[in-house]
Amino acid sequence: MINREFKEELCTKCGTCAFNCPMGLIQINDFPEIVEGSEVMCNQCGHCGAICPEGAIRLINLSTDGDKKSETVTESGEGLNISPEQMEFHMKFRRSIRNYSDRPVEREILEEIFDMVRYAPSAGNGQPVQWIVFNDPGKISQIAEASMEAMREISKTDSPLNDRIPLASFVEAWENGMGTILREAPCLVVAHAPEDNMMAVGDGMIALTHLDLALPSFGLGGCWAGLFNIVCNQHPPLKDMLGIPKGNNIIYPFMLGYPKYKYHRIPERNESNIIWK
Repeated sequence: MINREFKEELCTKCGTCAFNCPMGLIQINDFPEIVEGSEVMCNQCGHCGAICPEGAIRLINLSTDGDKKSETVTESGEGLNISPEQMEFHMKFRRSIRNYSDRPVEREILEEIFDMVRYAPSAGNGQPVQWIVFNDPGKISQIAEASMEAMREISKTDSPLNDRIPLASFVEAWENGMGTILREAPCLVVAHAPEDNMMAVGDGMIALTHLDLALPSFGLGGCWAGLFNIVCNQHPPLKDMLGIPKGNNIIYPFMLGYPKYKYHRIPERNESNIIWK
């Protein structure tokens, strides 16, 4: 939960906080304040404190034990802004990594990355996405083995999935020593959320995309585990093996680690399909 402290001595009554409140809850009287009776509509997005040019609104994060923890705020300025050219290169150069080095992913780095990812936008600032992180290659290997066993069983049935995905071929490749499902990644991240949250899937995809785009700055890379996701949806026991809480659904699993190979060029892509109005 986030509360606010108004500093009257700093407030210039410019109205910026009121104009930018997504819910239109702030009015300017002697100082900015939430319209009486509308506090329940506040989604704790923090726009008011973030946008105040004078720093008159201080955001306070209230932890579950009641301790006050101030969020660190860095004002955007010269040297921090990313140029269009830098952003273009970063987004175009991003690759799906399917071959990983043996180097383990440090827990401290993962914590730093997820501290960034928690700022991904979510519907109504609901922040429904939860994470399970497997950072033990041995456990990931067990999960991969269980997944392939499930694929082996499905491949022997008349499941319509066999018409869309060559499960038997994936199983054969696995038996020949290829890590076809989790690519022998040293780290596996599983995003999940309450099943009754209709916006959670979209929120989760946004958060995972933030994760994906953050990895290269740490020398890491990742890949969306699409085949594993399909198997999880077809074989409920895998959900239990992953430790997904009751009442939650898997949004998507994601592999990550230090790339084994270095990419040197940006591959070509189709032109954007756009209808301008």
